[in-house]
Amino acid sequence: MRYLNCDEIKYLQVDHNSTCNLRCPQCARTHEGQTHPDLPQVELQVDTYKKFLNGSKNLETVMWCGNYGEAIVSNTFFECLQYVVENSSAKIIITTNSSARDKSWWKEVALLLKGRGKINFSIDGLADTNHIYRVNANWDKVIENVKTFIKAGGRARWDYLVFGHNEHQVDTAVKLAKELGFEQFQIKLTNRFVNDTQYTKGGEAKSQDVKTRKSKYILNMPKNKNYQGSGKTQNQQIIENYGSWENYVNTTAINCKWKPNGQIFLDFEERVWPCTWTASGYHHYGNNTQKHQAEKLFDRYGKNFNSLKYYSLEQILHHEYFSNDLCTSWKNTMDSDVPKLLACGRTCGTDYEFSSVYGDNRKLINL
Repeated sequence: MRYLNCDEIKYLQVDHNSTCNLRCPQCARTHEGQTHPDLPQVELQVDTYKKFLNGSKNLETVMWCGNYGEAIVSNTFFECLQYVVENSSAKIIITTNSSARDKSWWKEVALLLKGRGKINFSIDGLADTNHIYRVNANWDKVIENVKTFIKAGGRARWDYLVFGHNEHQVDTAVKLAKELGFEQFQIKLTNRFVNDTQYTKGGEAKSQDVKTRKSKYILNMPKNKNYQGSGKTQNQQIIENYGSWENYVNTTAINCKWKPNGQIFLDFEERVWPCTWTASGYHHYGNNTQKHQAEKLFDRYGKNFNSLKYYSLEQILHHEYFSNDLCTSWKNTMDSDVPKLLACGRTCGTDYEFSSVYGDNRKLINL
C-alpha cells in the first residue's frame, strides 16, 4: 500500500532550519543546556520550496513547526514564506516562540499573510515563568511582537504547555490572551516526561533534571491531574499489559494520523518524511532507539532516498519505502529488516497518545 501520491498531498509541515534562539530542555536539539553537538546547523532555501510546489498541485495548508528549529531566526525564512504565499493558494500556519525579530519584521509578516494564515505563539507562562521552559526567551520582546503582529491585522493563537511551575497561571494567561487580541488559546499537555528511558527500561517519570548555561533546576510535571499528559497513565498501563514498550510497539495496530489527511513532512536537510515524528529520530542525541531505527532505514535504502536534493517529490513517493515498505512495516516488528518504527507505535498505536495536540492532550478555547 502506497503512503501518498503527489496529488493526495494536502498538508505540508516544514522544519525550515535546525537553528534556534532558545534551549527548551525537552526539545530534541537540546543536550545539557546546549545545542547537541551532532546536529548540523542548516536552513532551507527557496529552491527547495520550488521543488516541492512543482510536485504538489493540490496543497491546501503549509505549516512551519519544527522538530529542531525556530523558523523566524532563519535568514532565509521570510523569502521562502513569501514564495509560498505568492506561488500557492495554501493556508499558512507558523508556530513560533516569537522571541526574536523587530516590530517592522512582524508587521511585514502580518501584511504578507493578509488574513490568509495565522501564527501560533508558543508562550508557556507569564513574565515570571515563560523563560523557565523557554530558556533564553525575552518576555518583553514576546509581548511586543505579539502586539505588533495583531495590531497589523495578524490572526493569532496562544499555545501554552503546562508544567508544574506554570499550571497556576493558566486562567490568567487566558485572560491576557483575550486582552491582547488572540483569537484562540490552546492548552497543551506534554508527554515528554515519558522518554527513551521509560521506553527501554520502564518506570515512571515525574520530573526532569535540567541544566542550562547558567543554572540547574528540576522541571516538574503539573500536580493537577487535569494538566498531566495522558501518557503518564498510559505508560504504566502499557508496561502492565504488554510487559515492555518493545512488546507493545511490536503488536499494536497502527492508525496513522497523517496519511488519511494527506499530510507529509519536509525537514531542514530537504528530506521528505511521512510525518513530524518519523522525521525527528535521525538527529536524536546519543544511544537512542529512534536514531538507530532511522540509521537502519538509511543503511537499507541509502542516505539520499528521500532527499529533494537528488530526487523529485514524485520519485521519492514512488520509492519502495513510500510506495510499499512503510505501510507494510506497520505489521512488522522493531527488529524486522524494515522495522516497525517506535515513532509509529508510540504516536499512532492503539493504547498511547504521545502528541500534545491530539486527543485529551489539548484543549482549545475560542476567545
